[in-house]
Amino acid sequence: MSTNMEKLLILQERDLKILKLKREARDIPARKAEIEGRLKSHQQAFDEATHNLKSHKTSIQQVEGEIEALNQKILKFREQQLQIKDNTAYKALEKEIFATRQEIRTAEDRELVLMEEMEDLKRVIAEKEKSLKDEQAIVQKDNARLDQRAQDIEAEIHRLESDRQDLTRDIEKPLLSRYERILKHVGDYALVPIEKGACGGCHMNLPPQVIHDTQKGMDVLSCNFCGRILYWAP
Repeated sequence: MSTNMEKLLILQERDLKILKLKREARDIPARKAEIEGRLKSHQQAFDEATHNLKSHKTSIQQVEGEIEALNQKILKFREQQLQIKDNTAYKALEKEIFATRQEIRTAEDRELVLMEEMEDLKRVIAEKEKSLKDEQAIVQKDNARLDQRAQDIEAEIHRLESDRQDLTRDIEKPLLSRYERILKHVGDYALVPIEKGACGGCHMNLPPQVIHDTQKGMDVLSCNFCGRILYWAP
């Protein structure tokens, strides 16, 4: 293998690492968005439980208001009884009072059910709040880890690109330009070995003469199909 090919292979190794790190860096915002989505889901569950509790409190207050209004109604009936002398009218008011007390008992039963449900809702809220706080801690930790990873990637890319500059100084400019053009086009390996008579990139069978010339290192040859630079790996 020629010295140029050896240098290109080292350069390719650096470039592929850089490409991999850049892809990972591009994925970090999406990963953070996914993490924030988990937190949002927990927040929505907590908010929904809180809303349900608030609605129950409002319903209880409404029932309490109904009971108070019914008690006031009974007081008015009692006041009317003190003012009338007719026995029939008095008994009619007693029936009204009895019916109103039935309404009160029904309302009180409804209030009791609502209060029992409210206790269940309070337990749900406590569970959702704990779950939310636990998730907040996890999200904070995961985001910090991703932020640190982003910094590490940036530093590693900077180191590799600096190393890359040193490597490119020793490679012939036309060959370097050819390599970089292919790398940009294929997005992965610009240099590939010949494997069982085929291109190691596209896996198409190569002409015998191309295989022979590559093996002898007579020239820098490319695959007729995908354009990748070929090398012989014994």
